[in-house]
Amino acid sequence: MRKWALGIAMALAGAALIALAVIPGLFSVAPKFSDLTANFKPVMTAPALAGLSSDLNEISAAQSQFGTQMIPALATALGTTPTQLSASLAQQFPAVSGGLQGVPAITGKFDQVLATLSAERGNFEQAASIPTASISPTSIPWVLLVVGVVLIAGAVVTRRWWRVGLALVVGALLVATPLVLSLPGKATAADSMNAQMGPLFTAKTVAGAEQSLATMEAMSTQLQNEMLPALGQMLSLQPAQFNAYLAANFPAVSSGLSALPKSMAQFKALVTAFQSSLADYNDISSTQFTPIVRTILATGAFLLLVGLLGAVDLTRRRPSGAAAR
Repeated sequence: MRKWALGIAMALAGAALIALAVIPGLFSVAPKFSDLTANFKPVMTAPALAGLSSDLNEISAAQSQFGTQMIPALATALGTTPTQLSASLAQQFPAVSGGLQGVPAITGKFDQVLATLSAERGNFEQAASIPTASISPTSIPWVLLVVGVVLIAGAVVTRRWWRVGLALVVGALLVATPLVLSLPGKATAADSMNAQMGPLFTAKTVAGAEQSLATMEAMSTQLQNEMLPALGQMLSLQPAQFNAYLAANFPAVSSGLSALPKSMAQFKALVTAFQSSLADYNDISSTQFTPIVRTILATGAFLLLVGLLGAVDLTRRRPSGAAAR
């Protein structure tokens, strides 16, 4: 190997690493990817997703029992018909009426969202640990930049045997570190997650979720503060008596009402995560992490190869007394 060949190879490898940090925009992508995973960590746990799914089931069951059992029973107790009572309640409490009518569609949409999130939870856990659970992905472009500069500087200013050592050490680190940190698998998981969650990260979808949440929150507020007290008065029952009446006769409604404040808080956290991450997702969705990791591995393998060739060449030259410079 000619004495300048190793230096050129190292400089090319260094330039490749710098380009890898700059061309895909990693200095911008990495912070946004970090923010996105941070926004979703609280809701992308098994207990959180199971809780949201359970809340949807409770809301659906309460809405069904309210319409099919509670309204007819209340109408009989008040000496009217279910149709007349429903019309009266709709006029007095429009937010409740609109919310109850929208429950099937709203819960159906959120069921689809939760199904996607649950399916991608494993990929999310891997992606959120790039490069490790305790090290932010924002460090990656800086590491690539620094290593690239070190390689270029080493190719220019060091003696030949130093170049060989530097090529071998950096090459070994570029190959071993991604493998030890499972970066190939994590990158594949991140790319898969980004692709599968794409339909959820649209302005239309997020706006629809915001509207659905607003509808449910308005229903919950008017239901708790106005309609339930009014129904209790119609039946000449004190609040505690009315609550006992609901629990005894309409357990699904009673359970749903009890869980409603917590449910609204949990769904608000989910919608907020999408709101906060929409712009970040749109900026990073075109970035593929798998080719980046493969390029790092290939660069490391290339440095190991030229380093080994340089070491063999130096070993052959030493007996003849040639200067290793």
